[in-house]
Amino acid sequence: MANQMLVRSAAGTADHDIIPDQEDPETLAVWTFRRWVLGVRHQAPEQWDTVWRGLRRRCGERAAREASAAMAEMIEALRRTSRRTITHHQPCCPCVGDDEALLLVLLGACQRNESALAWTAARTLSGTVDPRSLVLGAMRFADAFAERGLTLPPRDLPDGATVPEGTMVH
Repeated sequence: MANQMLVRSAAGTADHDIIPDQEDPETLAVWTFRRWVLGVRHQAPEQWDTVWRGLRRRCGERAAREASAAMAEMIEALRRTSRRTITHHQPCCPCVGDDEALLLVLLGACQRNESALAWTAARTLSGTVDPRSLVLGAMRFADAFAERGLTLPPRDLPDGATVPEGTMVH
């Protein structure tokens, strides 16, 4: 079941090696997520290499290493613990899906130390009551971006986002 948690949407076809140079932090974060998931799903480490090169070019080696490791941690947390199917678009798609928007809420809340919002976004994204490993990975990713001046804007949960039963939102 966990291996089927991350599925793609029907949007677009995969591009080959587009690496964002001067993209805004949100676009770069979503692109990183999409590429990493493709690498996991297709057992294609070249996707991770593409992420590494893109992040290194944009963030420098140290921040790229930390952001890549954190993204791997977040994807693995979703694969292991998610109780719902996570969807995404292809890396070249200009659209942002609901789950990708939740990811941006999570990462931005982590950057601003808004722990209640971060935990709620993580719970909503994963469908689990205790998404601890997802939040820890998101904090690492957000910190790596912040270290390089890549600040994610404040966002709230997307309309229609549902928090798993048994979760209290304060």
